[in-house]
Amino acid sequence: MLKNYLKMAYRNLMRHKVFSLINVLGLALGMTCSILILLWVQDEVSYDRFHENIDQIYQVMETQSYPGADKFETEATPVNLLRRWNGSYQK
Repeated sequence: MLKNYLKMAYRNLMRHKVFSLINVLGLALGMTCSILILLWVQDEVSYDRFHENIDQIYQVMETQSYPGADKFETEATPVNLLRRWNGSYQK
């Protein structure tokens, strides 16, 4: 029965070549995009997971506001932050 289904599928592929090519290319493109998204999400989730004290890792965020514009948030650490900490953090 499986052999019959494969034979019918092959005949339909040969009979409708352009339609089959479009379908196969669409399937390949969809699978490629899904795999790339999965790899990207896996990389984002596993970021900094190799550290021993992962529960003590923090990210400093800076919120900038400009007149007449929305607030802008960035993960860049300002230069003056080190002077303000003044050694109050623990190593």
